[in-house]
Amino acid sequence: MAASPVLDRDKYGPWAVIAGGSDGTGAAFARDIAASGINLLLVARRPGPLEGLAQELRQAHGVEVQTLSLDLNAPDAAQRMAQAAEGKEVGLYISNAGAEKGGSYFLDQSTETIHNLIARNVVTVVDACQLFGAPMVARGRGGMVLMGSGAGLGGQPGVATYSGVKAFVLNLAESLWGEWRASGVDVIGIAAPIMDTPTLRELLGDMQIPGMLSADEVARTALERMRAGAPCHVYPLDPTPEEALRQSDIRRDRILAVQAITASLFGH
Repeated sequence: MAASPVLDRDKYGPWAVIAGGSDGTGAAFARDIAASGINLLLVARRPGPLEGLAQELRQAHGVEVQTLSLDLNAPDAAQRMAQAAEGKEVGLYISNAGAEKGGSYFLDQSTETIHNLIARNVVTVVDACQLFGAPMVARGRGGMVLMGSGAGLGGQPGVATYSGVKAFVLNLAESLWGEWRASGVDVIGIAAPIMDTPTLRELLGDMQIPGMLSADEVARTALERMRAGAPCHVYPLDPTPEEALRQSDIRRDRILAVQAITASLFGH
């Protein structure tokens, strides 16, 4: 639990929506956001863990928490989230769904598995960014965290589709950062590391991986870096904080350089 508010409710509230908000990193985000006095709409497939977390947050922080049981692979998933949030002023959107349980070679994956990864990480994310982003830009405040993966930093055999969609998520976040930052809306993409989450524990059991980070640490860093105005946060193979910031700064400088060239050529 956060000892003090991580976020400014006036900028990122009064409501936040977390897609993939039942356990692991989603629950870590929810606890920090609720500790900041921001109400929550938690979205995930399993209603039991959703309601359990919601009850915890209501009791601990006195915020309003609503839940929506929803398969984020559904073609209308973003629209259903927006409908559930109708009438609420959403100042923060967290896209936290999209993990792949185990890896397999591309030709060994079913078409359904591939299409679900694309739906969850591309279609639902794009639609949600449009639906929640437009009101934020119009108000001149708000924020988005799009959780990607280190697998999206380059091709990764054994998780080809996952690597591809996570690259899309990171590039989308950085692009929206460039487009929306002057309007007062913060967007950050996270090239996340291996994290100790319930999903990973299903695969690893008691196995320990050196350098594995906690979901709490990654969620807190994501919110702090978003608040600081960073377009991305990269967890590199060299796990030092200095290298993480260096690689993130390189990507930021590239965005700004390309944006300046585009403005000089096309006037926008």
